[in-house]
Amino acid sequence: MIIDWPTMDHPRRIVIVRHGERCDFVFNQGGVSWMKRAFDSNGRYTPFDVNLPRIVPKRKDGWQKFAMDTPLTEMGYLQSKLTGRSLRDKNLRFEHVFCSSALRCVQTAVGIMKGLGDGKAQINIEPGLYEWMQWCRMGRPSWMSPQELSKLGYPVNTQYTPIQRDDALRMEENLYNYYERSFQIVQEIIRKCPTGNILIVGHGASLETLTRQLCGSEPRNNEDFFYLLHNTPYLSSIQVAEHKGRWSLAGSPIPPLTHSSNGTYDGAQLQWNSSTLQERVKNHFG
Repeated sequence: MIIDWPTMDHPRRIVIVRHGERCDFVFNQGGVSWMKRAFDSNGRYTPFDVNLPRIVPKRKDGWQKFAMDTPLTEMGYLQSKLTGRSLRDKNLRFEHVFCSSALRCVQTAVGIMKGLGDGKAQINIEPGLYEWMQWCRMGRPSWMSPQELSKLGYPVNTQYTPIQRDDALRMEENLYNYYERSFQIVQEIIRKCPTGNILIVGHGASLETLTRQLCGSEPRNNEDFFYLLHNTPYLSSIQVAEHKGRWSLAGSPIPPLTHSSNGTYDGAQLQWNSSTLQERVKNHFG
């Protein structure tokens, strides 16, 4: 059920946003990593495209770890600021901000807050919001610590105690496990934050997995899940609203961000049943 906001008495909201454009997906071409072109053997960084960040943060675990923990492109950070500005234009304010431990999510949260003009809220980095571990078959990623990120000037809450530690993420996690993890994390975030609006910056699947069971539905099958994922471009957003202790999908809080090679996100798709999704899959793939 889509909630009509004017009929509700100031509902509490959770807004979930996918991160912005990432360096590896843009610049890993022809089987060659962007890092081989941007870093020399001593780790000196020289951007070869104006869409690459002018500088990359120094990290204690070494520059090589960007291979599994990519930063945003310049466009990705711009996308984030535009999204924050649009949220501000809708008079949305957030008392609580959470994000995945992935660098691209942290940088997206920073950009959104910049666009919002919010100089007070701090980012709570939550490893439990990280993407499905199925995509980490090459090895467990290494993330920058909140202390490192804070030293870069990012408004990170260094006193935050994560709901789930990074070393508790299961490498053998299946799709159902991922839905369950997401559901448990969002419930605990709600418990930690009994009042005020919440912003969560996560991954492409986060819009589905953080809301599906929260709004009373069962986890989807693999085919339906992947359809939704492939139709959730960068900075897509969805909101859920609390009414009498229950949460319901409430559509996207802002207009979509559409540009070349970035399709339009339809927030209504999270409400489609399997038969509707199967028809869409058939039409899409012939």
